[in-house]
Order: sequence, then structure tokens, then C-alpha cells
Amino acid sequence: MKWPLLVPLASCCLLSIAHAADKACTRPDIANAQRAIDAVVTWPQLRKAWADYRQCDSGEIADMYTDALLRVAVSWKNPEQLAADAEKDPGYKAFVFEHLKSPAAKDDLPSIKSRAASMCPKGHDAFCTELSESLKPVGAAPALNLQPLNLDTIKPTAPPAGAPK
Repeated sequence: MKWPLLVPLASCCLLSIAHAADKACTRPDIANAQRAIDAVVTWPQLRKAWADYRQCDSGEIADMYTDALLRVAVSWKNPEQLAADAEKDPGYKAFVFEHLKSPAAKDDLPSIKSRAASMCPKGHDAFCTELSESLKPVGAAPALNLQPLNLDTIKPTAPPAGAPK
């Protein structure tokens, strides 16, 4: 292919990607997104729902995406599909990782992290490591091993000399 033809072709592709990102979420999109996301039970269904309605990923729809993602991630069926899709599409990977950071996901994160560490699909170690690392709380303080304070063993001290009584 000659360079003069490659530049317009690349420009056209970039414009179509930018157009998809700027697409507005319409009322029909919201209704269709709700139906599509509610039916998600596999990784391909999640990816299709995201691809079709990513412009609606906020508010109630974002919560639905998080619920659907957790439904599939906790079951950990065919994780190689998630890994392959995420490795091919950085936008989809960012979507998955972002929704796993949702406060609604916190109770399921230990289970997902454990599965990513112990049942990583062959050939996707880098993805599983990145997934596990992304599930660590940001800025989490190290656990402290503090013992409870027993107030019965604390003896009052005499006030310093000259202190008011």
C-alpha cells in the first residue's frame, strides 16, 4: 500500500473511533442497555453490551455494568475469554478494571483476586497479575497488630506538685 493512501485510511478509522466515543446515550439506548446488561451471564455478552452501549456507562447503567461484571467474574467461567478480549482492546480492559474499583464490587474482590491468582488461564499470567494488582486498595495502610487497651490496668498518677486540685 502506498503512503498517500494509508494516511486518509488511518484518518478515517480514527474519526470513526472518535465518533463512537462521542455518541450520545439516548432514551432507547438506555432501555436497550438495561435489557442487554441484565441478560449478561458470559464474557462475550458483557463485551457486546459494553460495545453496544458504552456511551451510557454512568449512573444506573454503570451500576448494572458493575453487577453484570461481578456476576461473570465471581463464577470465573472461561476467564481466558476476558483475558483475550482485554488484551486485544485497551478500552474494554479499562472498563473492566474501572468497574472492579466500584464500591459495589468491594465484597467480591477477594474472591476474584483469589481466582485470578490460583486459576489463571494458561498463557495469560501477565493479565492475571495485572488484574490482581488492580484489585489492591489504593493507598491502603498496612495492617497493624494492635492489642486492645485494658483500662483496668492503668493506674492514676498523682498530679504534679503545685497543680490545682
